[in-house]
Parts: sequence; C-alpha cells; structure tokens
Amino acid sequence: MKIVGEKSFRQSSSAEVVEASYEIANMIARAKKPHNIGETLIKPCMLKAASLLLGEKNSKKLANISLSDSTIKPRIDELAKNIELQVIEKIHSSPCFAIQCDETTDLTQLSQLMVYVRFIGSTSIEEEMLFCKPLETTTKAEDVFEAVAAYFDSNAIKWENIVGICTDGAPAMLGSRSGFVSRMKQRSPIAIGTHCVIHREALASRTLPPALDDKLAVVIRIVNFVKATPVKSR
Repeated sequence: MKIVGEKSFRQSSSAEVVEASYEIANMIARAKKPHNIGETLIKPCMLKAASLLLGEKNSKKLANISLSDSTIKPRIDELAKNIELQVIEKIHSSPCFAIQCDETTDLTQLSQLMVYVRFIGSTSIEEEMLFCKPLETTTKAEDVFEAVAAYFDSNAIKWENIVGICTDGAPAMLGSRSGFVSRMKQRSPIAIGTHCVIHREALASRTLPPALDDKLAVVIRIVNFVKATPVKSR
C-alpha cells in the first residue's frame, strides 16, 4: 500500500507540474511575450521568490516546471488548437452564423486574411476569431474565397447556415460578378452582405460636399506621397 501511495503521489505531483506549465504558457500567449521569457525571466523570479518566502526546500518543487522555449511553443499551439475546436463546435451547434473578413499586410509584406465569426451561443450571441491565414500570392476575390472555402470544408462547417458576410469596400470583396461576397452567396443564397463599420470612413467619403472632398483629396495625396517609401516617411 505504501508503494502504491507514493506512486499515486508522484503522478499527482507530475500532473500539477504539467498543469502549472500550461497555465504559464497561456499567460505568456495572452501577454504576447516571447516564448523564452518563461525560462529566462519567469522561472528565475519564481525560484527566487519561493526561496526567500518558503525556503530552499520548497523552492525546489518549482524547478520541475518546464518553461523552456521548446516546451512553451508546443503548449501554446495545443491551447490555440483546443480553443479553435471549441469555437468550431459552437458553430456546429448554432442554427446560423455570420462572418467578417478583412485582409491586411504584416511587417514582412505578407498579406494575412483574418476571419471573425459571430454565432448564437448557449446564453447569448458570441463573437470569436475563426482563423488567420496568409495569402501568399495575390489577394483577389478568388484567393480569399478559396481560403475560406478550404477552411469551411476541412472543418465540416455548413454553408447553408451562413446568414451574414461583412467586408470592407474593396472591389475584390464587393464585385457584383466575381467578388468574394458574390461567390459566397452562390454557396449560401440567404446570406446578406454588409459593409464593415471599421471602414465607415470609405462610406462617408463618397457623400462629402465638393469643398470638403477637394480638401480631403489633397490630404490623401500628401499622405500617400509621404508614406510611399521609407525614406520619405522618415
């Protein structure tokens, strides 16, 4: 009985160490800090504080928590995948959902497609980020649609449940024949296309009075000239 008890204690202790590692990995991801901060800063601080407050013997228990770069990254990936699966499960349970798409360019000049989803949860309407994928070639409507379609098909998301598609005012998104919204409506005829409120300035600029419109055009030309190259921007 004594041997079994010690084994059970070791298993329990090991599980707590792994759980602590996952919790810290989650905090690092939420704070958007480098993965190696766990090993270079967090763990030394924990050991030092425990040694001063709890004694050297108790501080050694914290040394078993693995916070290396090679450990934190896979655990953050596992946590992210688990959250993604939870969101997909909620989408499957929801009678309908809507998506919002936007394309942006990161610091490496690579276009990233971000898709958010809004669905009916257990107690209220919920909104989550669905996925973010790079558009490695062009950012045409066909590329955006293929990325969304591939994700829907791989996760068995029902096309007929889409009731709303929100995008910016780019021609690739709102083209009447080959735009992204038009392609989505071919798969889900009941879906309604809406303009993103984040880009409401684009809508407002279309109905400006002539005097203000001329001044805005000058400002746009100045900004585009300054931001054209890093040298001009500096």
